[in-house]
Amino acid sequence: MLGTMSFDLDRIGGRRALVELVDEVLASGEDALRLYKNGVADRTRKKPNRSPVTEADEAVEKRLSMYLRERYPEAGFLGEETGRSGPTEAGLRWVVDPIDGTRAFIRGIPTWSILVGLEAEGVPVLGLAYMPAAGDFFMAIEGEGAWGNGRPLSLSKVDTLADAAVTHGALSQFTDLQLGHLLPRLGEHTYTQRGFADFDGYRQLLWGRVDAMIDPGVAPWDICAAAVIVREAGGRLTSLDGEETIHGGSAVASNGAVHDALIALLSSS
Repeated sequence: MLGTMSFDLDRIGGRRALVELVDEVLASGEDALRLYKNGVADRTRKKPNRSPVTEADEAVEKRLSMYLRERYPEAGFLGEETGRSGPTEAGLRWVVDPIDGTRAFIRGIPTWSILVGLEAEGVPVLGLAYMPAAGDFFMAIEGEGAWGNGRPLSLSKVDTLADAAVTHGALSQFTDLQLGHLLPRLGEHTYTQRGFADFDGYRQLLWGRVDAMIDPGVAPWDICAAAVIVREAGGRLTSLDGEETIHGGSAVASNGAVHDALIALLSSS
C-alpha cells in the first residue's frame, strides 16, 4: 500500500546528498531563468508530436542527467528529451522533466517548472519541483512529508464534489483522447473549474486553492515528482481509472477527500 513506507535516504547518499541535489536543481533553474528572460520563441523547434523544445529544455536535461549519472551510475534515468538510459532492472530511477510547461516558457508565462523525481522499485519516493519564474519550490520524501517553500503543505478540506474547485490541463488533452464528454460532466457536478496546466495545476492543489487536478494525457516525467509531493501532503494521485501509478498515461490528483467521488464521476458511462 502506498504511503505506508519511508524511503531510506542512505540509498542516495543521505541528507547531505539530498542537499547537493537540491542545489543542483536550483542552479539548473537559474540557468533556465536566464534563457527565459532573454526570450526563446525564435529559437524553438517542434518534435514530431508538435510539442515544442527550447534550448532550455535541452540544457537543463543535459546538466541534470550528467549530474545524476555521475553521482548514481547504478540508477536508471528517464528524461523527456533523451528518454531512457542506464540500468533498466527495477531499482532506483531518476525521472526528469527539464522544463515542464514549455509552451508557457516560450510565451513568457511564469508557470513553468523543473521536475525531478526518483522511483524506487517502480514507486515514486522523492520529488522536487522548482518554479524559478514564480519563485516556488516544492519537495517531498516518501514517509517524511512535503514542503512548499520550506513550510509543511496542507491541502484543502473540501469533501464533496458539489463544493469542489477542479483544475485541468489543456482542453486538447481531452479532445485528442476522445474525452471531451468529461468537460460538461465536470461543469455539471463540481462547483467551479479552472485551467492551470502542467505542474501549475498541482501547485494550486498543494496551496489549497483547488481540490483536484485532472491531467488526461501525461507521461511519467510529468507527474513523478508531483505524485510524491501530493501524496506526502495528504492527497492522492492516481490514473483516471483510479490505479495508483504514474505509468497509466493520465493523472487525477486531489486532496484525498473528493478523490473516489471524482474517479467515479470520470469513469461513469
